[in-house]
Amino acid sequence: MARSASSTSARRLFPFTAELAALGVVFGDIGTSPLYAFKQGLLAVGGASASHDEVLGLLSLVTWAIILSVTVKYVLLVLRADNDGEGGILALVTLLDLHRSATGGRLWLLVAGLIGAAMLIGDGVLTPAMSVLSAIEGLEVVAPALDHWIVAVTVVVILAVFVSQRAGTDRIGAFYGPIMLVWFVTLGAFGVYGIIQQPGVLVAVDPRYGIALLADHIWLAGAVLGATFLAITGGEALYADLGHFGRKVITRAWLFVAMPALLLNYYGQGATVLVNPAAVRNPFYDLSPDLFDVPLLFLAAAATVIASQAIITGVFSLAKQAIELGYLPPMRIRYTSEHNDQHIYVGRLNWLLMLACTAVVVSFGSSDRLASAYGIAVAMAMISTTILFVAFVKRLGRLPVLALVGLAGGLLVVDLSFAAANLTKLHDGGWLPVAIASVVLVVMVSWRRGLEGLGIQQKRFAEPLEEFIARGKPAGCATSSRTAIFLSRGGALTPVALGRLSDLLNVQFSKSVIASVWIASRPRVPVDERVRVTVLDAGHVRVDVRFGYMQQIDVPSVLGPALYSLGIDPDEAVYVIGHERIMPPEEVLGIRDALAHVFAFLARNAERSVDRFGLPRPRTIEIGYPVRL
Repeated sequence: MARSASSTSARRLFPFTAELAALGVVFGDIGTSPLYAFKQGLLAVGGASASHDEVLGLLSLVTWAIILSVTVKYVLLVLRADNDGEGGILALVTLLDLHRSATGGRLWLLVAGLIGAAMLIGDGVLTPAMSVLSAIEGLEVVAPALDHWIVAVTVVVILAVFVSQRAGTDRIGAFYGPIMLVWFVTLGAFGVYGIIQQPGVLVAVDPRYGIALLADHIWLAGAVLGATFLAITGGEALYADLGHFGRKVITRAWLFVAMPALLLNYYGQGATVLVNPAAVRNPFYDLSPDLFDVPLLFLAAAATVIASQAIITGVFSLAKQAIELGYLPPMRIRYTSEHNDQHIYVGRLNWLLMLACTAVVVSFGSSDRLASAYGIAVAMAMISTTILFVAFVKRLGRLPVLALVGLAGGLLVVDLSFAAANLTKLHDGGWLPVAIASVVLVVMVSWRRGLEGLGIQQKRFAEPLEEFIARGKPAGCATSSRTAIFLSRGGALTPVALGRLSDLLNVQFSKSVIASVWIASRPRVPVDERVRVTVLDAGHVRVDVRFGYMQQIDVPSVLGPALYSLGIDPDEAVYVIGHERIMPPEEVLGIRDALAHVFAFLARNAERSVDRFGLPRPRTIEIGYPVRL
């Protein structure tokens, strides 16, 4: 969609409008990591008893985690692997064409992609809980007498976050962007304030301090790296939200605003702890002068709302891709922007995330306890991204084998180290994101296998379209004077609804249009490539309609011009669609039967085709029929 004139004018007057909006959508998660990451790292190495070199070592690990995992991997490398401007793990799946047919090694790549996608959806539950809870815990410093209200206030804030999603990314980004800019400026300013008190903290940029810390605490290395990883959770959002703002905007916002502010704040916290070891209780709040404690608490709460937005927006985009590629059941999607079809709202998913997130806050009760569950999902998703990215680079064929091996080894060493460290948390709450991701993965596999089984059944019972037309009209067949548009899953087969009307009711139409909707492997299909018309005979026309997996599917608006060219008034035509009533196996004898039951449940609760394709309800007929899997 083209941008509006007012949007273009605003961009000219304020050349960094997109970067400002990106701060409000993309960087919220990683931007609020200073609230808890450094604190958890200090607790891992002994808390208030942490030595001078241990503090410097932790700072060094955080510094190089940000540089290597976020700046080098995502900003400089992975953001270039876009599918027509769209990013995320499933964008890599489509770039590698794994969703069409995957066998052998390609099947394992597909599995890696689905696991990564499931992990990111699971992370959508934990990120809002961790971010908001860690901010509200500032009450322990600002007003200790109110600390028993922390969980209740957190729940209220989280409810407000999810309710606000209906406003859409455009409005949210415009509102949150300036707040996030103030947040990053505040992070940097307080960081400088802390560094001035102890300038020697800057030597922690030397990676040898981090290496020495791990070498001296070999048995605590997992806990230390797990805490360090908290500083880069949210890095995956840079890639997942690529379609909202583009690589150049995200890169500028990261390099010139987000990354400098984060590093300054971490070093400021380190300096504060070196000056006052007791600050380990909450180094983020102890970094600021007492005068700013209350304003900082409110600003932190606002920033964590934005942190939640970053992952929620990414989950919506991911779900949209998965739905159109056939890995999640159709859900109603509302497009919230007039000039950008990547700005969407998935209501059902939003409420599921809200309920799960609220339950997590109430169950864990504190960010310290929740930290043990946080990070595993993102770490596994980052490994998936690396595997698919290396496979994509290999497919391009631009790097020699040795360079490709070096790229894969360099990225995986970092990712696997963090993943191994996070796996040590499994027994202490880390099972939660793995369990959530497992449920999502079962849903994805069940839906995909169910669709494949449904296609096999339809091919078995549906007649080839050419044979149906060759048979002609049966004797005594009643002919309606109207034009009927039949939606078909496969253009070469007779739609079940068309066959049933003819064979059971002996009814046909003066003109039948067999329309097949195809989802391309790219996010957008140009208008001139959207429709292909094939005239089969005087009474039958086949129309193939193609959409990108991130485009709004509105069949009537796309079919209209094609129908007019055939002398058909689209406003007079009726739509006829088949609706399968899925009947799973009567007995569950194995995993396949269990997955079939899951598919049947999902199919009963999926969005109906009349809504999914934007069909006019008064002129749409649904013909149901049973299908036994």
